[in-house]
Amino acid sequence: MDTWEPTLGAGPLLGIAVAAIAVILILVIHFKVHAFVTLVTVSALTALAAGIPLDGVVPTMTSGFGSTLGSVALLVGLGAMIGRLAETSGGAKTLADALVKLFGENKAPLALGMTSLIMGFPIFFDAGLMVMLPVIFAVARRLDGPVLAYGIPAAGAFSVMHVFVP
Repeated sequence: MDTWEPTLGAGPLLGIAVAAIAVILILVIHFKVHAFVTLVTVSALTALAAGIPLDGVVPTMTSGFGSTLGSVALLVGLGAMIGRLAETSGGAKTLADALVKLFGENKAPLALGMTSLIMGFPIFFDAGLMVMLPVIFAVARRLDGPVLAYGIPAAGAFSVMHVFVP
């Protein structure tokens, strides 16, 4: 593995990458293969197609997955902990209730979107949405409205914060 030198240029490697993305989409969408299994399988096939020797595929994959998980898992884990603190302390619900009161019941989606935007500073998308889902469901039940009308603005706000803050 230490002596391996890449032999393919940028063009063929980009072609392999495009083909790998197409295979991922086909396996997940058409054949309904689990996403994790698909990613591992296509990663191994991509490594082989790129010319990595068979004995170097697994070490390459573990180092790649390990470095990605190492950097992301810490941030998501801390975000989930902060989100759980906001949930158990009642901060998220209090913030949502205050904004619904401020904006009015007819603008509750805007209020939940603003709440999610504010909460999106310290919390990543997935953790923030998990914290806000009970609040979104409670507001939808209380106002007898469709859950998606309240959930989409919250998801959009978390998405915006997830893109711009990190």
